[in-house]
Amino acid sequence: MNQKKNSMVPGGLFEISKSDEKKLDVYEDFPILYKKYYFLYYGKKVMTYTMVKKSVFRFPTERYLNVVKRGYKDCKLDQKYLEQALLSK
Repeated sequence: MNQKKNSMVPGGLFEISKSDEKKLDVYEDFPILYKKYYFLYYGKKVMTYTMVKKSVFRFPTERYLNVVKRGYKDCKLDQKYLEQALLSK
C-alpha cells in the first residue's frame, strides 16, 4: 500500500457480516479493481478497500457517486475532500 507522509483519508466505520463483505466484494469488483487490507484499530479488526495500482481510473458512475455522497453525509464527513478528489482526476 502506498502511503504519503501527513496524508489523510476521511472515512466511516461500519460493522458488517461476512455475508455483507462478500456482497461488497462483488460491488467493489474485488480483486480486479480493488484489494483488501485488514488491520487493527483500537483492538478491532478493520477492513478497507484500496484501488489496484495498475487500474486505469474510470470516473465513477452517477449511481456509485451518489452512494459515496450519501456515505459522506451519513458519516458527517466534509465533502470538500470528495470534491477535491473528483477535480484531481
